This record gives sequence, structure tokens and C-alpha cells, in this order.
Amino acid sequence: MSSHVQVIIHKGHKILFADCSGLKPAEIVAEINGSTQVMIAQKINLLCNDISNTTSDDSIKRAAAESVAKVTAANGKIHSSIVGLRGIQKILANAIVRDTHFASSKEDALDWLVKQVS
Repeated sequence: MSSHVQVIIHKGHKILFADCSGLKPAEIVAEINGSTQVMIAQKINLLCNDISNTTSDDSIKRAAAESVAKVTAANGKIHSSIVGLRGIQKILANAIVRDTHFASSKEDALDWLVKQVS
């Protein structure tokens, strides 16, 4: 597990937190791949990503879709929350991406994730 990925306990629930802030697309893809393995191995269905100060490309979208498919096949439905989008980015993401919460802070993201399984 890389230094950007950690398993945290929030209100009694295991959540995988991936701090991808400031990373380049290739680095984010590597973190996604590593996160997938941790989530499957530890049977984690809650995911929080911080993507502050990043850019996205098709490689990230593909890696994320593959990760969701693998974790869902192994562990069942996953819930994810993303921190770090601002303004128009957040509005566009909410219009395009389904089944993901776009949080204003890490604490908001973690609280939302816990509510999904409580």
C-alpha cells in the first residue's frame, strides 16, 4: 500500500482513503490499481478520494471503471465520495457521474459514506 492510500476507521466503519491531491494522471492510475487490491483483500466497500489540484484523462476514467467493476464483483456494491472538486467542476461532475458523492470536505465525505451503510 502506498503512502497515498490508507485504511481508516470512521465511526466504526472501514474506509479506504486515497489522497491523490496534486498527482499526475499516471500516478493516479497507479493509486487506483493499488486501492483496488486493498479494497478486495480487506473487504472494504467505502472509498474516499481527494483529487484536489489534479487533472483527469481517459486513463483515469478507464482505471476507475475497472476498479469499481472488480471491487463490486468481489465485495458487492461500493459507495464512493470525492473531495477536491470546486465550482464548475463539481457542477459538471454531479451532472455526469452517478453513484458518487462530491463532498466539500474530507469530514463531509466520511460522514456521507458512513450514512450509506448505517
